[in-house]
Amino acid sequence: MIPTITFGFISGIGLGSFFNVDIWTILAGFVLGIVCFLYSFHLEEKDKKNLLIVTIFLFGILFGVGRVAVSNLYSTSQLSSFADKKVVAEGVIVSEADVREKNTKYTILLEKVFQPGGEVLNTDEKILVTVPIYPEFSYGDKVRVTVSLSEPQEIKNDDGRTFDYGGYLRVRGIWYTSRFTTMELLSSGSGNTIKTLLFKTKRFFTNSINNVLPEPESSLLSGLLLGTKQSLGKEILNEFQRTGTSHIVVLSGYNIAIVAESIMSALSFLPKNISFGFGAAGIILFTMLSGGGASAVRAAIMVLVALFAKRSNREYKATRVLGFTIVLMLAPNPLLLVYDPSFQLSVLATIGLVFVSPILEPYFINVTEKFGLREILSTTIATQITVLPFLIYNTGILSLISIPVNVLILGTIPLTMFLGFVTGIFGLINFYLSILPAIFTYALLWYQLNIVHLGSSLSFGVISLPAFSPIYLLIIYSVIFASLYKLSKK
Repeated sequence: MIPTITFGFISGIGLGSFFNVDIWTILAGFVLGIVCFLYSFHLEEKDKKNLLIVTIFLFGILFGVGRVAVSNLYSTSQLSSFADKKVVAEGVIVSEADVREKNTKYTILLEKVFQPGGEVLNTDEKILVTVPIYPEFSYGDKVRVTVSLSEPQEIKNDDGRTFDYGGYLRVRGIWYTSRFTTMELLSSGSGNTIKTLLFKTKRFFTNSINNVLPEPESSLLSGLLLGTKQSLGKEILNEFQRTGTSHIVVLSGYNIAIVAESIMSALSFLPKNISFGFGAAGIILFTMLSGGGASAVRAAIMVLVALFAKRSNREYKATRVLGFTIVLMLAPNPLLLVYDPSFQLSVLATIGLVFVSPILEPYFINVTEKFGLREILSTTIATQITVLPFLIYNTGILSLISIPVNVLILGTIPLTMFLGFVTGIFGLINFYLSILPAIFTYALLWYQLNIVHLGSSLSFGVISLPAFSPIYLLIIYSVIFASLYKLSKK
């Protein structure tokens, strides 16, 4: 029954994201569900069970639709009267700075908006502002901004693809953006103490890496350890995209599992409960340190549940954990399902690892297990099967060299992360201590970057495909999953 109501809840969120269902329709659905539930007791056992399943699924849909109805998707912003106007406001920077090549983006939680007539509007809404890279501001800074608020529009590419930028920002509670912004510091220290400490630690750690490693190797290491990929620049990020390796610079379950295992192995001399506790705490802090993106949170929850199951000697059923994780993330923020591509991609990749990889693994029995080659090959192909149609739909890029490039790179990632972490820690203590591990780290990073560069430079490695309807995307996935189901029966 739990999978039924879970699937119903997810389906209801999807339905509510496209259709604004009013409260009376939802209440009528609940009345219908109660009637079906009571009527089921007058049926024979088999019919009773079937009707109960349908009723529970209906309740799940209604809960999902109701959750979207009370979200901010269909509500009105307090700042709507200031749209396309220039105003002065005060607020607090509530996220880490998003530093790009030519500018920096800050998310500001506004507290006061000063109206032309001298009146002050008290508010608690977020806006996204774009300012020059310098002067720099930090999380928790209270600032006064002069903004020209505008509603984010769809981003249209030359190939006909569109990206719902407004929906993407609404997931993050942001209603308006401002590009032409002036900002001045009023005070510091208005943020959460723990997050402030974590962001400072992250900045010290990345500075330590930057001091001993050159670019772009230092930026790649920061992406592997902390998910901070923007500093790699558009050219290199495009190379990772063309070779299907963008996932290694996004904090994933793979990266987080390596962190947890490393912590628990280093503390293995302590009682198991203590080492496990440090491992779990490390996962939580590491995820917060990365900025807490959707893919990182999903990965952290799944790894934590897996560790708890392993520690308590209980059976770890990844299917249940995946459903639990999705519901746990959608309950507080239902907009993730439709408007956050990173969440969607993360779930698809996990489906590939959980369901598809075991189906494919027997077909690679003749591949050597040295360096984890068999596992890398089966998991890479499995995840490509589940994420490739989605990536093509969003980017139009079909990478023909994704599998060989991933096979050549993934086996080196755990050692790179370990040596990179050692390099950063030693660099915080003393620069000269970090030189030796930095040499080996640099060699691995140089190898990975050159493999990606070589793969992306191949003229036959990438095919550009035109935009197509989401209906075709659903048909493609239906064919894929139907084929995999038949394959699993063999």
